[in-house]
Order: sequence, then structure tokens, then C-alpha cells
Amino acid sequence: MLDKLRSYYCPTYLYAITCVLLGYMAFQYHCQHKVLSDSIKSYDTNIKLYQEKLDELIEHHNKMFHICDSLIHIMDSLPLGSPLDTLIISSNFGSRKNKETQKWEYHPGVDFLADWRDTIYATGAGIIEESGHISGYGRTIVINHTSGYKSRYAHLTRYFVRCGDTVKRGDPIGTAGNTGHSRGYHLHYEVSRYGKLTDPKNYIRL
Repeated sequence: MLDKLRSYYCPTYLYAITCVLLGYMAFQYHCQHKVLSDSIKSYDTNIKLYQEKLDELIEHHNKMFHICDSLIHIMDSLPLGSPLDTLIISSNFGSRKNKETQKWEYHPGVDFLADWRDTIYATGAGIIEESGHISGYGRTIVINHTSGYKSRYAHLTRYFVRCGDTVKRGDPIGTAGNTGHSRGYHLHYEVSRYGKLTDPKNYIRL
């Protein structure tokens, strides 16, 4: 009798255990599938967030590059360069005593010693506004820079540019001379902003 019971219950017992194990495995699969699905959704969400952040960062960098390019353009356009290869001041900006009249007078620029062969360079990028003879200044070139700045180069011997030409900093524009009201070969150099004259030495590294 006992053997019959054992033979009856053993398959049933094994079947029950198998069902329990299968159920447990199905439950574990469901849990893992849910975790995996949630992870994929979270991953997709994070990818979108990272992509948005990356797009914002790229846009910000593009704006910064644009600002830097604009600043570089402005710096190149300011009269910050040297008008001659060698700068030796013979007369400063401001009040000075006229050697002929012995009277004090206003000097609107800086005079640099130069020979008639010395090349004059544009001190900043801009457009040639004047290139011709001006009373007192002789042969003169005026460059219109950015932000209201203008630079004037006077008493020249030769011109290399004409009105309307575009120049960059360091471009040769003429040669020094002794034209106009001048007592010897030199370069008279002026810098103004919105029509107000300023000391050119503030813009030149001597």
C-alpha cells in the first residue's frame, strides 16, 4: 500500500515542484524584462537629454566663436600697429613751441623721424578715406577704421593707395616725405575717434 502511495505522489510532487520552478522563472523573467525595459526607457531619455545638452553646448560654442571672430576683427581694425619700421619721436602730441615763431602751439599728432625712402604702413584695417594733398599736411592719407577711429599720415612723398581702397594692418600705403608745412623729412601721424584727436602714443607700442 505504501509503495502505491509513493508511486502516486512522487510524480505529482515532482510536477508541483516543476510548476513552482517554472512560475518562479517566469516571475523572474518578468521582473528582469521590466527592469530591462525601464533601463532602456531611461537610457533613451538620458540620450535625448544628453543630445539636447550637447546641442546647447555646440550652439553656445558657436556663439562664442562668433564673438571671438568679431573681437578679432575689431582689434585688427583698430589703429594699434606701427606706421614705421622704426619709431623715433621728434615731436610729441599736444602743446609745443614753434621753432620759427617761438610761440606755443597745439600739435595734433606725433612726428616720427623718417627718410623719404621709409615705407609707411596702415596701423589698422579700414578704408582709405583721403589720399591726396591737404593744405598744411601736404600729401596725406586718412584711413577710416572701426568704432569711429581714423588715422592720418601726413607730409608723404608717395601714395600706394587711392580713396576707397581697403587695407589691412601692416599694408604699405606710401613713403615718408617733406611735403606741406614741414621742416624736414618725417611722418606726421594722428589718431582721432569720432572727430576728437587723441595721443597716438596711447595706441602704439614704442
